Amino acid sequence: SAPLFAPAGQSTQLVVGASPERDCQILHLSERLYQRFGLKRVYYSAYVPVNDDSRLPALPVPPLLREHRLYQADWLLRFYGFRVDELLNEQYPDLEDSLDPKTSWALRHPEFFPVEINRAPYETLLRVPGIGVRSAQRIVSARRYGRLRQEDMKKIGIVMKRARFFITCDGKYGGPRRWEPSLVRLELTQSVSNTGATLPRQLELFEGV
Repeated sequence: SAPLFAPAGQSTQLVVGASPERDCQILHLSERLYQRFGLKRVYYSAYVPVNDDSRLPALPVPPLLREHRLYQADWLLRFYGFRVDELLNEQYPDLEDSLDPKTSWALRHPEFFPVEINRAPYETLLRVPGIGVRSAQRIVSARRYGRLRQEDMKKIGIVMKRARFFITCDGKYGGPRRWEPSLVRLELTQSVSNTGATLPRQLELFEGV
């Protein structure tokens, strides 16, 4: 008479880097676990060798950044309406190191951008780098009372250092001279390299959402 799954929800953990699977294979497995078995959560753990043994994979450093990117992609699957096939494919089998998954997807799909904040549906706002679930909800709520401008975005909670490249506010674009993915990629990757961060390091889960 015991339930098949734990009442609080079933979870599992995938070790990353101990075997040769690509990121697309790992995320497809997670997607199937969520859809077919209703798992509450899939956790990812960077492989860290604890013994010296020729049968174990030898990694120079634990793949902490890869673990972090997988968590970010998993978040997009669960809360932002993305599918694995949108984030990764045969041409792009692995997540980028230099950019978060949502930004990487946005730069590969220039036809969707820039998004006009005052008109875009909620589902479209969720796909803008720098806009999270709460800030998208706040945009939809705030624009009922008037048109939103660039200066209103930070008050709402949008990460403008990233979002400004992908949006217009009342027709005004806050990025480079024009919407050009190569220029945006250059600016974003330069801003990451200028932080002086060294890898591996523990990263914030919501960085780049």
